[in-house]
Amino acid sequence: MTLFEQLKLFPKVDLHINFLGSIMKTTISKLNSLKMSSLELDDILDFDSLKDYDTSRKLAIDLFKTIDDIELAANDLTLKLKEDNIIYAEVFLNLELFKNQINKNEIVERLINIFTKSTTKINIVLEIDSSINIEELKEELEILYKYYNKGINGIFFKKGKQENIDSYKALFDKFLKDKIDYIVLLDSRLTNQNKEIYYNAKRIIYNLMERPEDNFLNIIRDNDIILEFPITYQNYFNLYDELSNHFVYDLYKENIRVAFTTYDMTSLNTDILNEYCKLFNAFPFNLHDLVNITLNILNKINTNDEIKNNLILEFKEKANELL
Repeated sequence: MTLFEQLKLFPKVDLHINFLGSIMKTTISKLNSLKMSSLELDDILDFDSLKDYDTSRKLAIDLFKTIDDIELAANDLTLKLKEDNIIYAEVFLNLELFKNQINKNEIVERLINIFTKSTTKINIVLEIDSSINIEELKEELEILYKYYNKGINGIFFKKGKQENIDSYKALFDKFLKDKIDYIVLLDSRLTNQNKEIYYNAKRIIYNLMERPEDNFLNIIRDNDIILEFPITYQNYFNLYDELSNHFVYDLYKENIRVAFTTYDMTSLNTDILNEYCKLFNAFPFNLHDLVNITLNILNKINTNDEIKNNLILEFKEKANELL
């Protein structure tokens, strides 16, 4: 059995599936209200790389004309997750992109309804860009609080400019007070002005070239924060020369709670299955390591204890069959 076949059968967790970025080519063909030919679609999109990712997101928005279109895409996504043996997934959703097209509440309600019926346990994470002011976020925040722990399990803060973080301090303080889990992207150095925001995060997506400093790692370890590494995304943007030179395996051995995510999982570039293949080819990871990593993640997901315990039990049973 090949490595790919082994990992395909293995139960997996994907913590960062971008909804618009996960629209598959077959789905785009079904939604092709723009009446583009297959050749035209192929010309617009390179379905094997990240280079046209922004284009694909814009195309997806153009193709989503109705709530039924979103439902079709969500159903196709749940089928793909099932086929790839994903037992838990988080779908990142940027509602601001739909502001002039489809009612945001209806989008969330429809997605939660579809994901609830899926054999894969799927939660939604709302994505907020720091270029949007807090007043513009009012509707998204109302949705967050309405559905938190009822299909939405957190919020992802994707900053535009580093200095914008300070203007969001009140928002983060509110999240902490109300015990709302949030995720942040770390793609620049920490400063005294923003480190509190990072250190209170549930998860940190690490997009830097250099190995984290020891004091940072100590805080990550002490606060039980998950440090995520989007392998394909980093590799495409040349954040390191070769994956085998990356420091992620050392961090794992130093008992840092690491996770590997696609960041923008999409059939247009990759998925968690390919991520694990790359990791296993570059490092001496084995399936026992993957068991430890996945259990670490499952123990930290934001859901009720019954669902969490059932997921852990399901994972152990499936994993033991393959070990």
